[in-house]
Amino acid sequence: MFRSPLWLAAAVPALLAAWALAAWSQIRRKRVTDAMGRAATLIRSADPSPARRAARARLRLGALAMIFLSLAGPQFGVELVETRSDVRQAVIAVDVSLSMMAQDIKPNRLERAKASLSLLIDQLKDERVGVVAFAGEAQIICPLTLDTDAAKELLGALEVGAVPTPGTSVGAALRTATAMLGRYPGGKAVILLTDGEDHRSKPLEAAKEAAASGVRVFTVGIGTPEGEPIPSEAGVYHKDGKGSTVVSRLDESTLGQIARETGGAYYRTTPGTDEIADIAKRVRELDAANGVSGSANLWRDRYAWPAAIAFILLLLELSLPAWSSFAAAGVLLALFAVPAHPATAEADLRAGNRLYAKELYEQALQRYGRVAASRPKDSRPAFNAGDALYRMDRTDDAAAMFETAAGNKNSPPAARAAALYNLGNARYKGGDYSGAASAYRGALALAPSDAATRHNLAVALDRQKNPPKQQDKKNQKKNDPNKPQDKKDKPSGGGGDKEKGDQEKNPPRTRPQDSLTKEEAERVLRAVGEREKQAQRQAQEGRKQRAAAPPQSPTGEDW
Repeated sequence: MFRSPLWLAAAVPALLAAWALAAWSQIRRKRVTDAMGRAATLIRSADPSPARRAARARLRLGALAMIFLSLAGPQFGVELVETRSDVRQAVIAVDVSLSMMAQDIKPNRLERAKASLSLLIDQLKDERVGVVAFAGEAQIICPLTLDTDAAKELLGALEVGAVPTPGTSVGAALRTATAMLGRYPGGKAVILLTDGEDHRSKPLEAAKEAAASGVRVFTVGIGTPEGEPIPSEAGVYHKDGKGSTVVSRLDESTLGQIARETGGAYYRTTPGTDEIADIAKRVRELDAANGVSGSANLWRDRYAWPAAIAFILLLLELSLPAWSSFAAAGVLLALFAVPAHPATAEADLRAGNRLYAKELYEQALQRYGRVAASRPKDSRPAFNAGDALYRMDRTDDAAAMFETAAGNKNSPPAARAAALYNLGNARYKGGDYSGAASAYRGALALAPSDAATRHNLAVALDRQKNPPKQQDKKNQKKNDPNKPQDKKDKPSGGGGDKEKGDQEKNPPRTRPQDSLTKEEAERVLRAVGEREKQAQRQAQEGRKQRAAAPPQSPTGEDW
């Protein structure tokens, strides 16, 4: 990737022109030399060697190419760049309970609330803003962000019922907003817009908790103290459980106490939304904190590398008259040739595999650890280390390594299936039959046709249902039937190293049982499959029943 790729296009004609000029100069020089008659007469020339002149011309062309490459601004590799600024944090908590459909404020309380809060977000353009919606419980709609346009869009999409639990829980809204603000320094504020009808969520206790965390709460009451019935979709007013029409009233007393408890202020919504400007002014007066306001992944500029190469080429070109062309070439090779280190990652991996074949597992682990440190995305060293640990009877450590290899998303499915298979073996050997069955299921999901994995799953399930007696556990290590087979347990990779005898030195994997026949294992799998299907059907029916039942308010008051 290049910051200014047009310089690359300009490099082509420039290099062609420089080459043509060098060729024309060479032709002119030859004509002058021929006109003078004898080469001996040029003995006092500063640079009589044609080979040296050609080498100098190539060095100049190479330097020119590197200069154009540097001007193009090569970029590769990504770095995370953080931006810092002085900001304040504000969480807008808006009531979306059924009572917000009351029309004592036109067109209704919720639509007026969204219009007022949208205007507030516009006035908090340079601050960090979040949105919480609440009814019988509170939910984060927009995390704290500097992207106020996104916050406005999410706020505008709010409707009654956005929070499925009915009721009004001001205390839950304050606690959720306070938790959102807890990780940020500096001034913190909550703008709480509601009709104030709280049904037993202890809002004053929540306000005290907010004040202890340094949060100021600015409450905005919407509605009228006289109240208004709540219209319903059926065209009639909402009724409570006793059949009486519900009248939703603004509770200014509670909202005023919340504001005083936290050092904030209480406002009632006005047609001109004058309160919004005052709230924004008070939020901006809070102490600002210098912190990370955002981050971005930027490409690293690498123009210095070709510029450095161009400088060295020009330096060589100036020094070339004192050297032979062969000496210059040798210096270039010494400067830019990549040294061939014998201890590469692939060499370490192959060396580890050879040590493993000689049963020198500790030394093999050291090699695999070195490869893992230099290639964190390569699953082979973790896989091989897990196998070496397994041979040393360190089953817990082996399971951890196999789990790491299985979780590597860069590995092909076959390699991950092999790691899960061996993870199951390690867990089985350690007596964790439930964990072994889980690992075998994961292997089957990636390699459904593996008969050995299916058999081992059946054995693990049978062991889980009928665990061995204490004496059997003592004898299990001596006659351990849980050995991996060649195809999945041998060291992996190593640059295609296929030394003679490597596979013969790896002990074969046998099945982790010594009693179940193939027919018995299949019978166990069929029984387990039927039980799982039945459990899935029951769970699906339960989900349908829960979805059909409307959510209930914790207090029985659904407005």
